Amino acid sequence: MRYRKGASAERELIKMLEKEGFAVIRSAGSKKVDLVAGNGRLYLCIEVKSTKEENLYVSRGDVDKLMEFAEKFGGKAVIAVKFLNSGWYFLYPNQLTESGKNYKMSLKDAKYRGLTFDEVIGKQKSLDEVIRRE
Repeated sequence: MRYRKGASAERELIKMLEKEGFAVIRSAGSKKVDLVAGNGRLYLCIEVKSTKEENLYVSRGDVDKLMEFAEKFGGKAVIAVKFLNSGWYFLYPNQLTESGKNYKMSLKDAKYRGLTFDEVIGKQKSLDEVIRRE
């Protein structure tokens, strides 16, 4: 059941990215990253998570693999989380909170610090980007 929920979230995100003109590859079995997406200007290496809980824990190993792959590939490392009944939130690894051997992301933190889909794909600027440019 857990695998099915995660694979379903991955397929949903693939459709969202393809609709915006990205070519997407899904890595079945999650060797390094779940999805690799690019549109000729922006390349994303994405770890996809899905939960119905208020808190999500991501292993340090998963984040390390994602960051290592993104660096070698030349893409942006992104954690995409679908909080069921609350929607999608996107965070860069440096936005995660350390929690022992893992990283923790709460729905509250995701709402506060997370990026929207449009911000991640470069369709819309985040408030932080707008403020930094002024």
